[in-house]
Amino acid sequence: MGLFFLKIILIISIYLLLMYTFHQGLSRWLGVSKRKIFAHDIINEKHEKADRIHRRIMVVVLFSCVIIDVIFDFEHWYQNPYSYILLLLISGSFLKAYMEWKYVKDKSEFTYTVLETSLNVVLLILLLSVGIGFLNNSF
Repeated sequence: MGLFFLKIILIISIYLLLMYTFHQGLSRWLGVSKRKIFAHDIINEKHEKADRIHRRIMVVVLFSCVIIDVIFDFEHWYQNPYSYILLLLISGSFLKAYMEWKYVKDKSEFTYTVLETSLNVVLLILLLSVGIGFLNNSF
């Protein structure tokens, strides 16, 4: 059991190191102001209103997914309601990117948000495909 938690810590550490390196390098390359890694900045009032609606939808979907998962048994991963939570998380990032594209004069902010979201998705797919096999096997 202790080895399992050590592997989890290793995977999370690798993820955070990759995100930090990407964040530093991309901020310097695009010339954008450095953001906090997990910061969620609001662009304007329209973005705040859309983000509030998006978060409420997320809460409803999260609670309904737990209930749906208990009631039904799903055979494939795409039938699992938690995959829809992943889509909602990604859509929140793209909502921010859209608002940056539409209302911020510096378009490199929009590019940074899209690239950061894309890296998060790729790392998540790698984590789910490679990391689970890594956790089940011993060193």
